[in-house]
Amino acid sequence: MKLTRRDFLIKGTALFATLGLGGALFTETGKSLWAGSSETSVEDPVLVVVQLSGGNDGINTLIPYGQGLYYDSRPTLAYGQKEILALDSHVGLHPSLTGLAALYKLGKMAIIQGVGYPEPNHSHFRSMEIWQTAEPAKMSRSGWLARYAESSLQRNPNPLKVIQIGGSGSKAFASDQSSFPVIQSLESYHVFDPKTALMDKNRITKAFLDMYGASNSPNQLRVISARGSEAYKSVEAIQSLAATYTKKIEYPNTNFARELQLVTKLLAGKSGTRLFNVEVGGFDDHADEKLQHAQMLTQVDEGLTAFYQDLQAQGLQDRVAVMVFSEFGRRVKENGSGGTDHGTAAPMFVIGGKVKGGLYGAYPSLSNLDNGDLKYEVDFRSVYSTLINSWLNGDTATVLGKTYENLKFI
Repeated sequence: MKLTRRDFLIKGTALFATLGLGGALFTETGKSLWAGSSETSVEDPVLVVVQLSGGNDGINTLIPYGQGLYYDSRPTLAYGQKEILALDSHVGLHPSLTGLAALYKLGKMAIIQGVGYPEPNHSHFRSMEIWQTAEPAKMSRSGWLARYAESSLQRNPNPLKVIQIGGSGSKAFASDQSSFPVIQSLESYHVFDPKTALMDKNRITKAFLDMYGASNSPNQLRVISARGSEAYKSVEAIQSLAATYTKKIEYPNTNFARELQLVTKLLAGKSGTRLFNVEVGGFDDHADEKLQHAQMLTQVDEGLTAFYQDLQAQGLQDRVAVMVFSEFGRRVKENGSGGTDHGTAAPMFVIGGKVKGGLYGAYPSLSNLDNGDLKYEVDFRSVYSTLINSWLNGDTATVLGKTYENLKFI
């Protein structure tokens, strides 16, 4: 039976699982695509970006216990000096971050203090967009990771070179030219619904090619077809690569930890992926912060600690750098609801076997404020620039529009 375009749109798409590129997508062949190429190497450096969504309280993450104003400003939220995981005589980590504190002591974690940008924005949406596009002064249609991929990885045909794990798709990967796979889980990442009969698979695939692959199809549909083909190419590769993973480390039972484990599965299977993005939410602590923030930081700490241990067990720790950020920090003073409101500057973490651990930048003053907010000490684009130039072997000027200070943490 011949399918009309309407039949395909109404009936056919119901048989597919969403691949994160605007709908269910597939290509003309079931042949395995992953054969590598001369332009890519499974030994190339990898960047994993971890996004703490909601505005993580940087002051209670990297705690300035050496500043008396910390205790004055946070009568119920402040931690006592004996509780804090001291890094030096001035600052220490939140009590929940025991695993990260151990990595810091091993010299495998760099902490960049007081990171922000000029004229900060307190909106979750706009501030996250600024971080993801690296454009504080204007709106941008492209993300900074997409610009890196298109400038430095343009000759790399690997469909798995850039992957968003979980979430709905970071604007860091936004592009008018390229599409990158978004994987919610291995179980759901399929071209066809597993229950779809083979005859139906073949029939719908042919219908798609007949309608959208034709030279007289509207340009937009040909673009959809091309992007669908690329999406399909990622599916079989991901399923087969993850199957080669040998579990060596026990991960916590959280979505965040499972997503980090998926990163290790793909890298251990030699996926050749260069960029991953992982998100974990729940940091918008306007009320009852102390318990909630401790729980979220525990989740982050346990997930990242297991991830690093697994990378070590797989012999991958020297190939991977993990950058942890949030869209903004919180205000210095706690509010009347036992929480904190949207603020500005906050610390960033960079973790990895090749990272030069330590404290970078200066902790912002708790007294010299901008209308109650911390004044940033380090432009976040300096962190990006350092990773682009010194880790990913890219060109900062192409990706960010100009050069920035190299912070030398890697």
